[in-house]
Order: sequence, then C-alpha cells, then structure tokens
Amino acid sequence: MEKSVPQAVPPAQDRKAAADLINKHSPDIYRLALYLLRSEEEARDAAADIFVKIYANPGIIPEEHFRAWLMRVSYNHCQDILRKKSSFLRLLPKIYTRISRSPEPTPEQAALEADEQSGVRQAVARLPDQDRAIVFLRYYQQMSYGEISEVLDIPEATVGTRLHRARGKLRKDLTGDKGGAL
Repeated sequence: MEKSVPQAVPPAQDRKAAADLINKHSPDIYRLALYLLRSEEEARDAAADIFVKIYANPGIIPEEHFRAWLMRVSYNHCQDILRKKSSFLRLLPKIYTRISRSPEPTPEQAALEADEQSGVRQAVARLPDQDRAIVFLRYYQQMSYGEISEVLDIPEATVGTRLHRARGKLRKDLTGDKGGAL
C-alpha cells in the first residue's frame, strides 16, 4: 500500500471554492480591517494577506460558521498589525534620540546629562526604602514586575502600585511640584 503524499498545491475545486468565499466576504473583511486599522491602504493590505493565506490553504476553512471564523481570523490579523505598529511607535522616539545624538557629546551636553543623572539619583535616594528598592530593581536592574515580585516577596499588583506611587513622588520632586494635581 502506497502512502499518499500531501499536495503542495490545493486541488482546483478547493481553490475555486476559496476564491468564491473570498469574493463574497471581501467587503466585510475590508470594512473590519478599515475600522480597526484606520487606514485604507493598511486595510487593503490586511484583507489581501488574509485572503492569500486562505486561498493557499483552503483546508483550514471550517465547514460550519465560516463567516464568524473569517471575522475572527481577520480581527486577530489586524490586532497583530496594531501590536507591531504600537511597538515600533513606542521605540521611535528612542531610535530618533539615538540617531540624532552626536557620538561625542559636547562638554555642555555632557555636563547637562551629568546634572540630570545626579538629580535623578538624589531624588531616588530621597524615596522611602520600599519605593527606592522597586525603582532600583525596575530601572537600574531592568527587572520585570514578576521578578521584582519574587525578589521582594510581594504580589505583582503591589509592585505596580508602588512603582506608580514612586514615579509620582519622583515627578513631584524633580519638577518642584509642591502639591496639586499631577
């Protein structure tokens, strides 16, 4: 008895059925992508990506609840795009700062940076012990909330609360804010 080898290309009738489904549901997918991504170009690209995957792999199409499945696949694909975009946008200011910063700071820039760092270190030193420890572990040791939780033997939520409180105290200290709203 011979083993059947999986086909690299789906049978023509499967591709035809997938193409029919794509044609029928493409406006819905485009509208969902446009709503989530808020860009016509990105929505067209996302819809095309989704349909290429489906056309290339018609075996993944469920027999029941196709529309709900397709909307879920589309939603997840758009969320992935947004996550990647968000990560990039968060990094963009840091990338710009590194690019725009001259390799050798001028003496004035070096003095300003040293003053800022000294002021921050002094402000951190004035924090209560609990807050200072959390700030140190988070920002100087680059530890996650989970790791800090283990080190200090406190719940992760407490780490977040204390860190938030410590940042508020640092902000007030560094800006000279003596009260009022932040």
